Amino acid sequence: MILAAVRAEWFKIVRRPAVSVTIGLFLLLEVGIGYLITYLVATHPPANPGQAGENFANLRASLYPNSFVLKSISNANTLGGIFALILGVLVQGSEYGWETVKTAQTQLPGRLTILAGRLLAVAFVIALMTVGLFLLDAIASDAFAAIDGKAASFPPWVDIAKGIGADWLIFAFAATFGFALATLFRQSAMAIGIGLGYVLVIEGLIFGLLGQLGDTVKQVHTWFPAANAQYLTQAFGSVQGVFSLATNGRQDADATHAVVALSLWVIGLIVLSGALVRVRDVK
Repeated sequence: MILAAVRAEWFKIVRRPAVSVTIGLFLLLEVGIGYLITYLVATHPPANPGQAGENFANLRASLYPNSFVLKSISNANTLGGIFALILGVLVQGSEYGWETVKTAQTQLPGRLTILAGRLLAVAFVIALMTVGLFLLDAIASDAFAAIDGKAASFPPWVDIAKGIGADWLIFAFAATFGFALATLFRQSAMAIGIGLGYVLVIEGLIFGLLGQLGDTVKQVHTWFPAANAQYLTQAFGSVQGVFSLATNGRQDADATHAVVALSLWVIGLIVLSGALVRVRDVK
């Protein structure tokens, strides 16, 4: 039953123009801004850059193959996380907008079976999005290294695999978060608004203010999702780029903690979505 549900949801998702446009726009922005515009900025520094000259050199070096994993990871919880959240909202929220929920839940195998199939299909889409991101970043970095006459020295395969896994986990949390919000509110608009607000502003603002109260609040913050997405990216190092977030240089938790915390959030959001779908009346 679940395999049939996965095939049905996959058939539906991959044929939706909104899904293709969302992933395509993300990849276009990733390469266009992350590489092309960054290259233009790095190769046209001010006439008298002063101390900023080293920053421009580092920015240019970040475009080469030996940094492409770090660059892909650094964008995961900013630009990539936003588009992954939108994907999760679209897949679930559109069902309420189309008013197909009642038909599906009364005529198809079962509510939880449909939910499991939809979530697994989303996981596959996120995996393709992640692999596509790394593939395009690798091609772009190799191209800019060739333009500058630099040797194409890629990181070891194990580091690339770890980077793909980390990106997928961050994207999976964002997509599941959007999916759960769409299930909660039974619509897409509010889910996207609240989801983006939380990811971009709310968590950082709240704990930025409460952090002044002491270490206990900081320890609590280490179990929240946006913080752990940042911990996971920092575990790979840092690289200069357009999307990179400013940090205080402090690593409050390691990669293992970040993986465990994000995995628990994904599981919790799936359970929440399942509970909501299971107990609610069909409308």
